[in-house]
Amino acid sequence: MARNNNAQVTTEKEVREMKVEFVVSTDKKEVDPKLEELRKRRDTYKGNLAYAIAQQDKYSKDYTEALNRGADQLTLDRLELKLREADLRITFYKEKLAKVEEEIIRYKLERKKEAVA
Repeated sequence: MARNNNAQVTTEKEVREMKVEFVVSTDKKEVDPKLEELRKRRDTYKGNLAYAIAQQDKYSKDYTEALNRGADQLTLDRLELKLREADLRITFYKEKLAKVEEEIIRYKLERKKEAVA
């Protein structure tokens, strides 16, 4: 008999309806052209630095392989020059990247000062 009592209990479901609206603005954020230009330069320098590091790794591997197999002096000199060139590129792009990041920070600070004043 207990089974019948449990089976006869009806469960009422409460239905709630909600209306959700999304507002999508087509207005773009205000873009600061100078800041965008600085960021693009920074990204370019980062890419160039990464490429220079990859080239240095490649040439150092080639140089050690050439040393191990006993390559002629001309080949060794050429690879050594390539290594030095990659090292100079790395130094150059590190300096450029540091300068641009410093410019970005200074520019942001200037804009904050102008906004506060």
